[in-house]
Amino acid sequence: MMPGRWVASALLLALHGLLCLQPATRAEMQGDDGSIEDGSSIHFPVSPPVVPDAAEERREHFRALEAKDLFRYERLLAMSSPRNGSRRQARQTSKVPDVLSDTSEFAELPMRSALNTAHVGMYLVSVRFGTPALPFNLVLDTANDLTWISCRLRRRKGKHYGRSSAAQTMSVGADGVPVKKATTNFFRPSKSSSWRRIRCSQPECGVLPYTTCEKEFTQAASCSYHQKVQDGTVSIGIYGMEKATVALSDGKMAKLPGLVLGCSVMEAGLAVDAHDGVLSLGNGEVSFGVIASSRFASRFSFCLLSANSERAASSYLTFGPNPAVMGPGTMVTDISYNNYARVAFGFHVTGISVGGQPLDIPPEVWDDKLRYGGVVLDTGTSLTGLVTAAYDAVTGALDSHLGHLPRVTDIAGFDFCYNWTFTGDGVDPAHNVTIPSFDVELLGGAVLQADAKSVVMPEVQRGVACLAFRKLQEGPNIIGNVLMQERIWEFEHRTGVMRFRKDKCINHHLKGNNSTANIHQADAPGPSSASSDF
Repeated sequence: MMPGRWVASALLLALHGLLCLQPATRAEMQGDDGSIEDGSSIHFPVSPPVVPDAAEERREHFRALEAKDLFRYERLLAMSSPRNGSRRQARQTSKVPDVLSDTSEFAELPMRSALNTAHVGMYLVSVRFGTPALPFNLVLDTANDLTWISCRLRRRKGKHYGRSSAAQTMSVGADGVPVKKATTNFFRPSKSSSWRRIRCSQPECGVLPYTTCEKEFTQAASCSYHQKVQDGTVSIGIYGMEKATVALSDGKMAKLPGLVLGCSVMEAGLAVDAHDGVLSLGNGEVSFGVIASSRFASRFSFCLLSANSERAASSYLTFGPNPAVMGPGTMVTDISYNNYARVAFGFHVTGISVGGQPLDIPPEVWDDKLRYGGVVLDTGTSLTGLVTAAYDAVTGALDSHLGHLPRVTDIAGFDFCYNWTFTGDGVDPAHNVTIPSFDVELLGGAVLQADAKSVVMPEVQRGVACLAFRKLQEGPNIIGNVLMQERIWEFEHRTGVMRFRKDKCINHHLKGNNSTANIHQADAPGPSSASSDF
């Protein structure tokens, strides 16, 4: 079921009082002067992954992309098995620590990249949560339905101990040993007047994903969650409602209420110390993307800068109408909602052509109604992942243009590598190399035309370039952010339509004054049992 059609769902009925997902929410966002009108949008800055300048670090960066994607792929497989018709992963049954069980304007968000080569390929969004509003750098994730922030709860009478000190957050390394997180930028609910925690006793808790409330709980017990996915990322915390401070296209600021936020007091995984949390744009009722876009014309858009952009560069994640979407070459196609990867979404592929020649790929590879079929868009994945039938056809066609180069066979994670220095535009007369056109053909006639730098990974070792594709043992096929970069993407869930076009993403900046001095308050009503006491 598409998020755009959830108004009458049983989940919405249960969340009515808490999530405030009714049409009246737009009125709640109006300031005293009523300045927020129909057709408005909000924005958040987005920063791209940063490729290191030093040659060897750059090579390590490109090799690390494949390793990171492998973990990410295993996570998506964990979300691919339908359970009782639910669009979310199965709830975690392991016991949660006792510390938790008792506990015409538009808006855009800016994006940035984690620099550590161990945490490569992530687009980061800057979002201001709480009252007063504080900024947090969150991973842009179109294949996740849980938004969470590293959090510290107030120590009080044996309950909600949370983090052990203000200078340290709890996380678990790859070897299972607790380690200090690199960041001290965590959310403190006790210091936010707009935080409203959700309790196990509230009906809303029962329909939230990943909840771990015991059958026997006290009235004061917090609605806790435990999200554990196969890529090694774990977040354990409690649910609450919170507001985000958002920037409007006219430079004013406003409060966006009714957001479901995971207050994470324990994280584990390879990259949890490279950011403050995750911003979910996936296909789920409590996804930030679904809730925020429901207030702004049921659409959101983002433009992914090239990983080779200047480190100070940023683009925007926009909720609401975005004039930059429509322009020369804008493509329109239907959104695909995969039956077996329900928190993700993608498009309907009809075929792939290399050098203008259609490839012989069985149509069932692209059928999202078949198990392990279809295509999803995942901003948290870097390289394009294809099941065997598609992978063999694609790499075979590309290799026919590069096969005269000496092959290199000892690069872990890459099957097709060559002794060749990639020049960026894919044209190298000295070595008789021209990277052929690569077209992903979509339902309705839209075409995603990949650049040479989206097809070939530059130096993974000195003087060695590799094809930028991974073979997947099972579907769905995955379009990662390397193929999505330098395009503006818009998703309109209400109509099930997406739009995209080529764009350098360097001119999408909010005009006007972004000062937080002019913030329009918009209180969202919550149940009487909610409180902000920690």
